[in-house]
Amino acid sequence: MRHFKLTSAALCCLLASACSTETTNSNDVKTEAIWSDIYVTSNGNDSRVIAELNVSSRKGNNLNLVSGDKLSVTANSTTKDMEKDVDFFDIDYRVTFPYFAQDTEYEIKLYRAEEQITLKSKVTLPQAIDILAPQTEQTFPVDEVLDLRWIKATSPKDNESLKITISSVCKNGDEEISSSHILSDVEDDGKKSIDFEALELFKNEKLNNNFDCTVNFEFERRRYGTTDSRYASGSRTYAISHNKLDNINITLK
Repeated sequence: MRHFKLTSAALCCLLASACSTETTNSNDVKTEAIWSDIYVTSNGNDSRVIAELNVSSRKGNNLNLVSGDKLSVTANSTTKDMEKDVDFFDIDYRVTFPYFAQDTEYEIKLYRAEEQITLKSKVTLPQAIDILAPQTEQTFPVDEVLDLRWIKATSPKDNESLKITISSVCKNGDEEISSSHILSDVEDDGKKSIDFEALELFKNEKLNNNFDCTVNFEFERRRYGTTDSRYASGSRTYAISHNKLDNINITLK
């Protein structure tokens, strides 16, 4: 018997009714009714291509490719078929490549057997994120501004953005208090000053200096590509380079 793990993303989707738990076979769906969310993600060691196909929109039924319909990806002259991945009620298609260099191009193809047509979408990887400072396990007072440093994007594209997600965890015995803050559209110039008091990450009235607090930073460079116009409206193709800086200690007053 196969055991399925319910991921946090799947759980949020289920609770918010933001997506369907139902599945439809692709031979029952017209090409123009296929909605796609296709993305490449790299952590600087390899890259994964993930394709989510639904009927009409993100909230539509999951699409199960059958009857010769298939997804494939070409990168650096290597072509691989994508394999179906089932997570509880969600279906997507995945494949891994050993590539992670900036501007590596990925062409993702959906072949429709009955119509004998191929939908083509393309995207290139943004520059990998190299974090310079601070270092893991460094300690900062909560009222001190922390300066993040990374290697800035040397040739950012117009369709590229940088996001930094900050998450905090404070523990005192069995008690745990967490918070998070997202910095969207960060200027990719290699530096960002973080004022914890302004972000109010540690404003919970229960917090005091008996708590041990840590902060994690997750960086995400995102670059959008081109999506075949025959997909349903709202479909998108993009690539992400990401990196993490974990376990920065914060002392409370």
